[in-house]
Order: sequence, then C-alpha cells, then structure tokens
Amino acid sequence: MFRNPFADGLVVLIVLLLFFGPKRLPMLSRSIGESIKEFKGGIADATGSDETQALSPGQPPAAEPRQPVDTGAERSS
Repeated sequence: MFRNPFADGLVVLIVLLLFFGPKRLPMLSRSIGESIKEFKGGIADATGSDETQALSPGQPPAAEPRQPVDTGAERSS
C-alpha cells in the first residue's frame, strides 16, 4: 500500500543514468537547476514589486530625485 520514496527516486536516477549516460547527467541537472532558479526569479519579479502594482497601466514610474555629488572641487584649504 505505501511505497518507499527513496526506492522510487533510486529507480528514476538509474533510468536517467541509463538514458542520458554519465557524461550528460551533470549537464542535464545543472540546466534544470538554472531553469528552476530563473523561473523562481521571474515569479518573484512579477509579484514582488510594490511600485509596479501601485501604478495604473498607463502611468510611467516616478523618477527618483537625484542627490548632488560632492566632488571636492568646492573645498578650500
């Protein structure tokens, strides 16, 4: 009735190893990991920005005020 999840994972890994081979398996896992990271980043960008949610569809984002840069040229000794 209950199956062992470790045995199922082992069977999947063996099948993947037989199908792709030992040289391509690390490349495949790396590309899957990068895809998942990119997907999560896209989801976070779409839902995490409060500024873009507060704006109406036709309203451009407000520009931030610029701070004056102190170059040191105005100082006298």
